[in-house]
Amino acid sequence: MKSTLARLTIFFLALVVTIHAEEPVWMTEQDLVKKAPSVAKPAIVMFGEKRADDQYLPVHAGQLLNARFETTVFLIISNLDGLLADVSDPADPYWKAWRQVSEGDKDGKLALTKAKLDVDEAKTKLDVLAKRIADPATAAEQVKELGLEAQRLQLTYNEAQTQLTSLTLQISESRDIVRRGFKDLSGAFRLRLGGETFGKLVPTDVATLIDSTKSLYMLTFNLRETNKDNEAWLRLLKNSPVTSVNCDVKVAYINSSGHETVVNSFEPFQLRIPLFRWPFWTSFSIIGACLFLFVRNIRSSEVLRDPGILLLNRDLNSRSYWHQHDHPLSMARLQMSIWFFIIIGSFVFLWSTTGSLAGVNVTAMALMGISSGTSMFSAIISQKQQWDAAKRAPSTPYPSQIADWFADLLSDESGITIHRFQMLAWTLVLSVVFINGVIFEYAMPVFTKELLGLMGISSGVYVGFKIKEGNNRDTAPEADPKSE
Repeated sequence: MKSTLARLTIFFLALVVTIHAEEPVWMTEQDLVKKAPSVAKPAIVMFGEKRADDQYLPVHAGQLLNARFETTVFLIISNLDGLLADVSDPADPYWKAWRQVSEGDKDGKLALTKAKLDVDEAKTKLDVLAKRIADPATAAEQVKELGLEAQRLQLTYNEAQTQLTSLTLQISESRDIVRRGFKDLSGAFRLRLGGETFGKLVPTDVATLIDSTKSLYMLTFNLRETNKDNEAWLRLLKNSPVTSVNCDVKVAYINSSGHETVVNSFEPFQLRIPLFRWPFWTSFSIIGACLFLFVRNIRSSEVLRDPGILLLNRDLNSRSYWHQHDHPLSMARLQMSIWFFIIIGSFVFLWSTTGSLAGVNVTAMALMGISSGTSMFSAIISQKQQWDAAKRAPSTPYPSQIADWFADLLSDESGITIHRFQMLAWTLVLSVVFINGVIFEYAMPVFTKELLGLMGISSGVYVGFKIKEGNNRDTAPEADPKSE
């Protein structure tokens, strides 16, 4: 007994230590600067998650950042300012300005140094001449020559001073251009996940200089904005496991000519985005429960039957399927139900995998509109119709109740009709195409206007024949045998 208690105690202590060890350590910006390595070349040196309260959770090489669609990630990049000059268009003012003010620009430094030396040299010569002219021992003729020489040196000094002032002002203006240009150009950085550059995913803010000694800059991106670049996101999803997106993280810069430069990581950083979290399972559980109850109650309820059509002459003592219901099955109601469950299930699937609430497109709206409109007109046309149940029953019994169910769905008072079969066939075919597009393309497919037109024609033909059925309905029976 004591050994069992000791083992349990050790187990729980180990569990507490493990949980405590796995607790994330959030840092401030100053903590990040202290931990960030100093790298001479442009590279991503740190990566992690940023909270709304400006707390940061960095991840280390070999670790995965478990993110969500609403997560904001940060990247710390070294020497980002010099990188912008290297990858930007040489015709851009930023490029020229950076070349002039950067520490590595020898030509600019030499020009400024030369201008200062020219000024100092001219000033020294002028001072020497002034002393010689002021010396009483200097002859009058020599003083005159020295005066002319002093005038020439004064012009040289003025030119050198003008050149120095011009270079100094130019450098000052270049620094202003660099400051303004960096703000604009840093917005051209794009997040690159798993080899896919998200061209429409812009940084949440301009790059921020967080440490001038190490030349560290911070960029932040909100992952929810990845759904703006649908093509890149779909390519990433297709190359990922079904349940999550696992990818490396880099940054790309796209210059004005469209050329892309990838900024590599100092060490590999990995990101994981789970696709199916509790909102997905909760939503699908609710939809699945509704679908289960719907299918289960089709047989006993009137949810898929046409209440406007009354079946007469039923044999209440018969166990045949054709004499068990007061109303026939409605093709229009079945079509509306199929598209309802397909579209709502597709919406939940796309919301959970892409994080976008804009999954419903014009095609989905058109399909819902066609099916709902068909059901509505069918209900209006079918008011107070009476069919002969005995006439609808097949002369030879079908082998199963499922066959009876499909025959009922495809039949009017006289039997199976081609317009009902056509409507069912088009509905099933387009349903398969729609579901296939959602699963493999991660988007509701876009049907052409011709395809939607065929769907509308099929439903229109069904409604037209319903009108004919209404005009030919039998109003002769005076009483329903069921009531006797």
